[in-house]
Amino acid sequence: MVGNVIDKITGLTGWKYYLTCFVLGLLGILGHAPYFIWPITIFVFMIFFRLLALTETSKQGFWTAMMVGLGYFSGQVYWIGSAFITRGEEFIWLMPFMVGGMALLLAFFWAFGGWIFKKYRSDRGTPYLVIAALIFLAEMVRGHIFGGFPWNLPGYIFKAGSPMSQSAHIYSVYGLSFLVLLVAALLARSIWNKGHKSGFLAVILILANLGYGMFRLHNADVQYVEGVKLRIVSSPFSQKDKLDPNKPMYSVEVVQDHINLTASPGLDTITHLVWPEGVLDHDIRMIPELRIAMAETFAASGASPIWILNSARIDDTGEGVDYYNSSSAWSFSNRLDGEILVTADKRKLVPFGEIIPGGKWVEKLGARVISENIGSFTPASRKNIVEIPGLPRGTIQICYEAIFPGFTARGDSGDGPLWILNQSNDAWFGPDVGPHQHANIARYRAIEHGIPLIRSASNGWSGIIDPYGRYVKSGEPSARQVIDSQLPHALGEKGFHWLFGIDWIYFFLALLSLVFVLIRRAR
Repeated sequence: MVGNVIDKITGLTGWKYYLTCFVLGLLGILGHAPYFIWPITIFVFMIFFRLLALTETSKQGFWTAMMVGLGYFSGQVYWIGSAFITRGEEFIWLMPFMVGGMALLLAFFWAFGGWIFKKYRSDRGTPYLVIAALIFLAEMVRGHIFGGFPWNLPGYIFKAGSPMSQSAHIYSVYGLSFLVLLVAALLARSIWNKGHKSGFLAVILILANLGYGMFRLHNADVQYVEGVKLRIVSSPFSQKDKLDPNKPMYSVEVVQDHINLTASPGLDTITHLVWPEGVLDHDIRMIPELRIAMAETFAASGASPIWILNSARIDDTGEGVDYYNSSSAWSFSNRLDGEILVTADKRKLVPFGEIIPGGKWVEKLGARVISENIGSFTPASRKNIVEIPGLPRGTIQICYEAIFPGFTARGDSGDGPLWILNQSNDAWFGPDVGPHQHANIARYRAIEHGIPLIRSASNGWSGIIDPYGRYVKSGEPSARQVIDSQLPHALGEKGFHWLFGIDWIYFFLALLSLVFVLIRRAR
């Protein structure tokens, strides 16, 4: 049956063939959040590998992979267009170019892999494992080059916290992504080369991965840090209204709503209060009225929690002003207007959202980032371990910093953090699939490192995630609520990827795959 479908597709010519490739790639998104129908994505990769194997020229290989990739990535990043609509008429005209351009750029990595395959592969032997290795190499490159954008890698088709996701603790989501591609290649070989052993091996790999995950979760014993009680404030708002000059009081109302929620019953038991990214539009150090209001809120409840929030940070260097996307922890025990304990700046900045590619000379032409009426933010020089009183050592990852495997700070001693805080403003992207995908991706950082994740996201999924990627407590993106929870202990066990360095290992393996292709051609 599958073979007949492929025969019909390969019998198409011209735009009908490439449109079918696009639709095929589009179906591949059904494995990702919020759907998680992961067998469909594996099936899509299997058919994609077969189509690529049947192409006759390097040009056809390039465009087959390009159109499948374009469908796959268009279905994953289209929601980014909401940010341009939110920003207003001045930016809307950029939306089709930016969203379409991103999908094309991501698809190009697959297309280049398809071109290499047809250019250098031998006509002898089975091609599917080679194709899988090349697509994996493409995924590695697009996750790192020019800052990288490893959004929805193939391994993310398994819901974080599920048994299938647990092996990411051993070899990270990149290893899990290679598993997905390998299984698709083995199934393709089994169907079209009558390699029944390959099909059997594919099933064994899936069952082994599932069995390991079930065993790991069955033996999970989550303990909690003594003396820590967290409160995450979660209240939806309209980012578009916050930017509307005709609604000057809306931002104040958003802040006041978060203050009111902060004062919810039980505040006197809270040791650490977390607000998400996007609530404040200005540097908290320049808003003493807000800090005093928070101090009065705490005093009225007899509480003295440490307040962890996100805001801009303005640094006057004397030669100009630098803007940082920053998180900070504040204490009100000694001063009514509070004192800052810890600052953590964002290092990975969103292109066009927070930083203008091309630097200062592009800014001189009048280019501004989407998030603010300024030029580029300044990236932090490094990601540090933070020491917040009352908490174990941890690290703060702002917004999409949490999508980068291997980005988590190790600290000078190499011990690593014992928790991650991910503050995000998902209000930019509307009630679409973006916030669901972002949350699932972030939860994989907890699995990989065996440490809890505190996630505070405006209009997104907020909650406390245990070291296995499961929610201890969570809140719906549209809910106005507080989430009170203890902080789970880190597991104290490090995966293979953490001990030896994820990037070097997989880049080495991917490059070996490319060398393998060239050697086959030479022979």
